[in-house]
Amino acid sequence: MIIAMASWSTWKAPSLVALIFLVAAACGGDGDGQVYEADGVGGTSSANLVNPDGDVVGSAEFEQGPTGVLITMSMNGLTPGAHGIHLHEFGACTPDFKAAGGHLTATDEAQHGLKNPERTVDNHDNGDLPNLYAAADGIAQAEFFTSLVTISGGSMPALLDADGSTLVIHENPDDHLTQPIGGAGGRVGCGIIR
Repeated sequence: MIIAMASWSTWKAPSLVALIFLVAAACGGDGDGQVYEADGVGGTSSANLVNPDGDVVGSAEFEQGPTGVLITMSMNGLTPGAHGIHLHEFGACTPDFKAAGGHLTATDEAQHGLKNPERTVDNHDNGDLPNLYAAADGIAQAEFFTSLVTISGGSMPALLDADGSTLVIHENPDDHLTQPIGGAGGRVGCGIIR
């Protein structure tokens, strides 16, 4: 299951009404009846989000719950509108954001896209998240909940495994269908999860 709640506000004006949306992805286990298990429930990690120039433009906090990971993030400097956001397989953002690799997955046959009809509990893309929305002032704030990863280990891929992970923000929205990244385009933000 993936749940997202987002809000945005203008930089110098009162906060706008929060936009709340929900997206659910089919993911109850590994296909063999295994339930979600996580090491270190209550554990946390974080990431500083940088733009392509290397400037810190936001942050993300990750908290391990008993059934998934809560991601709370904020970022500025985005173009207004929707942006694809994914968990990537390597803990690197330099020399450019391509160092983050592809999406975090448990299988080479992973199917990207929360709406992909070929996606199953056995071949889902663990890095998939709902889109991030930036307000007219370029600021985005959101909470995402995903049961497709763990922070430090368990029944799903760990963000803090031997080669680390990143949170990557793309220039365009993810259509949640097209392979491999839903048409989300270039990478405009990257944060190494520590």
